[in-house]
Amino acid sequence: MNSLIFALALVLLGLGAQAQALTPLQADTQGRIEFASFTPKTMFDLARERRQNWAEQRVWGDLSLPAKASDTKLPAMVLVHGSGGVERSMGQWVDAFNDIGVATFVVHVFEPRGVKRTAENQSLVPPAADLMDTLQALQLLASHPRIDAARIGVMGFSRGGSVAFQSALEPLRRAVIKSELRFALHIPTYAGCAQHFWSPQVSKSPILNLVGEEDDYTTAAACEALAERYNAAGASVRTIRYARANHSWDAMYPVFLLAGATSGVPCGPVRTDIADWKVTAEKTSEVIQPANLAAFFDSCTKRGVHVGRNEQAFRQSRSDAQDFVRGVFFPAK
Repeated sequence: MNSLIFALALVLLGLGAQAQALTPLQADTQGRIEFASFTPKTMFDLARERRQNWAEQRVWGDLSLPAKASDTKLPAMVLVHGSGGVERSMGQWVDAFNDIGVATFVVHVFEPRGVKRTAENQSLVPPAADLMDTLQALQLLASHPRIDAARIGVMGFSRGGSVAFQSALEPLRRAVIKSELRFALHIPTYAGCAQHFWSPQVSKSPILNLVGEEDDYTTAAACEALAERYNAAGASVRTIRYARANHSWDAMYPVFLLAGATSGVPCGPVRTDIADWKVTAEKTSEVIQPANLAAFFDSCTKRGVHVGRNEQAFRQSRSDAQDFVRGVFFPAK
């Protein structure tokens, strides 16, 4: 009997990785929503659909519908946290989008997997899990009776900002979503950009890339260079750099040295081409073999970065993000 169940599960997986709420979604459903996702061991396992390495995982998100919502279908933003998990600062972005008539869905990647934070050790949760949960959240929201499936965007912060870029890569999206459903806009915010996955097959949905001038964790330069690569492939990316802003400029705490946090920025840009899975250190053009990748990063990763609030940068980024979302979701207004 167990073998029959396993065989049936494989057949169902072959039909796609459709997200399902663990309780039925009604028109008034909001608050905590649990849904089915997976934890791929690696991004290669996700991209190549090696579903035997996709562990089933129950996750959740917090849906907030705007108070002044009309009876029509609503646009929505999926919000993806960074390596500190869902922090108090996320509430500012929920309010920012709800205030302009946009629903928000805050995805919890770490807590369902028994992890609080990954700043000191990013391997505690495979980065592929962040992307998987985000794409599953897109499918989940598209099935909500109040949400307009054609107007769902994503905003990610730091590690979640990487997901905001990755979710615009069509080979990664198609590995999970077996339809034309895609994000209508992307907002990477102080994203991790130095080590990135790449394909010239990019979504044409617009991207707003928000970076901090004083960011010594992921750096503005790395994300500006990545934005240029997306633009060259036919995407539409606008970058805004905030003066005197450190990483996590929207945080609820003052700037301080996070001594244990790891950063791969000294390693230079490291690109993984999705088509052939070739990993290239762009500083030297060295092709890094998979068996040597951990040693490569051990040799150049640093510890100790600055994080914390810049009030002016937060207020301006809030306004910039609202304007961008309004322009995409409410073009006639």
